[in-house]
Order: sequence, then C-alpha cells, then structure tokens
Amino acid sequence: MLLALSPSLRLFAQQEPQFTHNMFNYSSVNPGHYGLSEGICVTGIMREQWLGFKDEEGNKVNPQTFLIGADAPIKFLRGGVGLNIVQDKYGFFTDMAVKMGYSYHFNIGNGTLGIGANAQFLNKTLDFSKFIKIDEGDPILSGQSSKGVVITDMSAGIFLQKPKYYLSLSSTQLLQSEKDLGGATGVGTYTLRRHYYVGGGYTLSLPAFRAFVLTPSVLVKSDGATLQADINAMVTYNKKVWGGVSYRLTDAVALMVGMNVKELEIGYAYDIPTSRVGATGSHEIMLRFIFKIEREKARTGYRNTRYL
Repeated sequence: MLLALSPSLRLFAQQEPQFTHNMFNYSSVNPGHYGLSEGICVTGIMREQWLGFKDEEGNKVNPQTFLIGADAPIKFLRGGVGLNIVQDKYGFFTDMAVKMGYSYHFNIGNGTLGIGANAQFLNKTLDFSKFIKIDEGDPILSGQSSKGVVITDMSAGIFLQKPKYYLSLSSTQLLQSEKDLGGATGVGTYTLRRHYYVGGGYTLSLPAFRAFVLTPSVLVKSDGATLQADINAMVTYNKKVWGGVSYRLTDAVALMVGMNVKELEIGYAYDIPTSRVGATGSHEIMLRFIFKIEREKARTGYRNTRYL
C-alpha cells in the first residue's frame, strides 16, 4: 500500500465522474450547452457506483458522486451562463469540483450553436488515516489524517442544437494542471489529464405510433489513453413517461425509467456490470427542473379605417 505513495510517483486522474443520465447532463462536460434549455435549468444527480466494492480491510471504496448544476440563457449577453458543483468520492480520495462559465450563442438556420468555456476549481483530498501502516515511524503517514490541495484548470466546448438532433464536442482539464499532493511529506504530484467528449442524439417520431418518440444517442469519452462510449436508446410516451437502455462499452448495461411532471423531470437508472469489477450494480437518481422563461413577443398592431 505504501508503495503507491513513493516520492517519485506522479498520480494521474481517473476519468471524470460518469453519469448514465448523460443525455440530460451535457452542461457538466460541455460549457457550450449553457443556456440552450427553454429557461433556467437546475439538475441534481446522485450516483452510487459498484455497490459492495470494498478493500481488504472492509473499507467502503466504491465511487459515490453528487452533482448539482444550473444554467440559464442571458439575453443581453447573447448566450448563457452556468455553474456545476460535483463531489466525487472514490477510494481514499474526495474531489470537490466547481465549474462556472459562459456560452455565446449563434443562430444557425432553425438551430443554435453555443461556444463556451469554463473555469474549474478542484479541491482534492486524500485520507491518510485509511492506509495501512507497515512501519509505525513512516514519515508520510505519521501525524496526518488528510491532505488537500486546490487545482485550477479550464474546459471548452461547442454544442449544436437543432429541433431534431444535437451534436456536442468538448474537452475538460485542458491545461493538465498539476499540484504536489503531499507537500513536505513527498507523497507525489497529482496531474490532471485532458478529457475529450464527443456526443450526439436524434429525435425520431414514429408515424404508426404518434404518441411515442424514439431518441437514440451516443457519448464517447477519452483521456487520450483509454476510450469509453455510452450508446443509449430512449422511448418517450406522450411527453410524460420514458424508458430506455444504455450500453457502456466493456463496463455495464443500464436500464432507465423516468417521468415528466410539468417542468420537473425524474429519472432512475440501474447499471448492471459486464466487467469483473467484483461488485453489484450501480444506482443513479436524477432530478431536473426547468423554470421556463417567456420569450418576448413581437408587438403587433393594425389601423382601423374608422380612425384614419
């Protein structure tokens, strides 16, 4: 265990937190999406991954992720602004990330293109108390309970939204910032890895079943070393109830259900692992509320010949 804390070690970030409800949560990975909803959009997601995953000492080390995000169109800025706060726990690490940014909107035919950028502040904490001490006099672990650092970085992206389809291209942790995690203890340097995201979706009406709408979508993710893809298919009935399936390459198959209650969307997903992760499935709950903004209507008038 202590070998992992060698002074010469450079710690690299894992893939950023992943969500099965990625089709509802593009703003967390692409700032170009800010303000493209019909109003002020607030999204909350709670995910507990790989239930039952523990270390040799019985410590619970499965990833747990909590997200709260909000974005809104700002007319006088000709775009939108957004904020995302994510807490991600995995192993003995706890990450608290804050992302805030702006997207400029262009009208392209009957659609909108958003080009955005984010500033990111990541507070990464390592809990030393969970490590097993081989030597009671170990200078790295002695007298420490936790160690945290703040790392700043940025992300950028473009998002094209059309009535029938959308396309997304973005990159996070662009600067690949790094920070000494251990200070004087010499634990090692933590380096963020640049991540790339490419996604898209299409809305397909079913002429024979007008109340049903099929929405296939895909999100491809890579940190330059590994690649992962989520392939999704959802069916919505009467704009109120939806269900679907998602396949994450070499990782899991997920079942999704949800419903719309006026401006509120509620979703649940259960991931079934297809890899040898040694744990049961993953639970994810999503809540999204859109405060619709009434668009300003053009003034109309007429002249009455009686008053000419």
